[in-house]
Amino acid sequence: MKKIFAALFVLGFMSARAGFVNQLVFIGYETTHQVDSILQRQGIPSGVFVPQHDVKLYKVIYNTVDWDSNSTSASGLLCVPVNNKCEVSMLSYQHGTTIKKHDVPSRLQTEWFVGLAAASLGYVTVLPDYLGLGDSPGLHPYQHAHTEATAVIDMIRAAKEVVDTMGAPVNDQLFLFGYSQGGHATMAAHELIQETLDSVMHVTASAPMSGAYDMSGVMGDLMASDSVYPEPYYLPYLIFGYNEVYHLFANDSDVLIHPYDTTLPPLFDGTHDGGAINAAMPNVPKLIMQPTQIDSFVNDSATNYFRVVLSQNNTFNWLPTSPIRMYYCQGDKSVPYQNAMVAYHHFIQNGATNVDTVDVNPTLDHYPCAQFAILAATYWFDSLVYKPLVSGGVTAVNSTSAASPNGTATALPTGGHAPYSFSWSTGDTTESVGNLAAGTYYVTVTDKNLCSYTDSTVISLVSGIQNAVLSNFRIYPNPAKQMVNIMNTDPSDAIKETTVYDMSGRVIKTYAIRQDNNIQLYFDGAADGIYFIRLRSETGKEAISKITILNQQ
Repeated sequence: MKKIFAALFVLGFMSARAGFVNQLVFIGYETTHQVDSILQRQGIPSGVFVPQHDVKLYKVIYNTVDWDSNSTSASGLLCVPVNNKCEVSMLSYQHGTTIKKHDVPSRLQTEWFVGLAAASLGYVTVLPDYLGLGDSPGLHPYQHAHTEATAVIDMIRAAKEVVDTMGAPVNDQLFLFGYSQGGHATMAAHELIQETLDSVMHVTASAPMSGAYDMSGVMGDLMASDSVYPEPYYLPYLIFGYNEVYHLFANDSDVLIHPYDTTLPPLFDGTHDGGAINAAMPNVPKLIMQPTQIDSFVNDSATNYFRVVLSQNNTFNWLPTSPIRMYYCQGDKSVPYQNAMVAYHHFIQNGATNVDTVDVNPTLDHYPCAQFAILAATYWFDSLVYKPLVSGGVTAVNSTSAASPNGTATALPTGGHAPYSFSWSTGDTTESVGNLAAGTYYVTVTDKNLCSYTDSTVISLVSGIQNAVLSNFRIYPNPAKQMVNIMNTDPSDAIKETTVYDMSGRVIKTYAIRQDNNIQLYFDGAADGIYFIRLRSETGKEAISKITILNQQ
């Protein structure tokens, strides 16, 4: 079945238009202050997320395929961080169950603020609405793994088509996470990317949270039990969605008892919420179904068509090669944590070595668990994202000869994403440069993400003789204003020439000295900054000293 899905995906991709973006609609611009206010209104205390970027919001309508590989369209929210100086990581967040057609991220509903927060931290973030929701036509195929995955993947592709033009190009890191149905969608998308697209779209890590990964086992048994269930509308939502995909029954009455066969279908028109549907149902979901259907589901699990299609939508029958952490709360009554346990044990049996589970809080139920799971997943991703490129300094070895300069300088970048490229003020492009005379040298370092910084170092001319000269001079005051005094404490070797350089190594002025012991250098009119003074004595000894000029203060 997995090979069939992969083939359908490839065929659907080939039949779709070459480009994925159908329409891009600017929604708004949120400053870091506004981001913080929005998160506080969502119950996230100030300081939990520290926004670092303003964020631009776009609705993307993009080309994708349905369950039969027919071309269709879907929508989603794109959140772009502003003023990035380099390529950034991409993150896709998959939202939880929603039933109202427009209660989706692209309409700034249902968990859209998760994308806003992630973008403010520096991620280019996408939030697909899924098929049949938002601007996508038809009925949403609820908990259908393959279309969840293709909707996610094609949203990512669409975003990559446009972010370069927005000043926020992405690097090769891709993170996936989602809660509830979004956890199921995250696992499905991770699998499909790895199995069909890994060479062009590799998942760095994924964090499925409180998802129904064991549809045919844990969730199927729960729906067939006599237990009261907090969200009974999940069952008819699943039945109608799967019938759209698999054509399981011809008439609603084949599956649902009266009056539910007539009262429930109109409620799934995209305008009613889960609360309204729950109010029209019994608290035990199976009581809406024909007893023969329940009997077959429980006693003929190997052949029952509902059980068979549910098993096709389990999301753990593969071997992850990228890290996965499944977050959950043991107190969850809507999506029991056993879903994560089943998936974990299957992964381990398949040979996975980088899969883990995290119980965020053993007492929390499904909805209060979400905030803490999302925070935990975000912190984990932050530990894996490429670190900022910063300078570790520039080491310098001074020159020991004026006639044959032999100074060296080496740049020491830290963080970022190797390999690094180097551009020196000498024109060299290597990590280290040599044969340097006394002076100031600059280097610009750029990493694979196009992040860069510029640093500098000073090469001095030193020797045993010169060190003696340096010890016999005093330059004051430092910092200075307009004038610098140079006192020579060794009259037997008079200073005959003084040259002043700016930070770029450009000669500002050369002074011929007529006074042997006390020299005044005038900097009136010079810009504030750091300058270098090079002294030459009658015997050829040299010294270089740094001085700070503060004329404007």
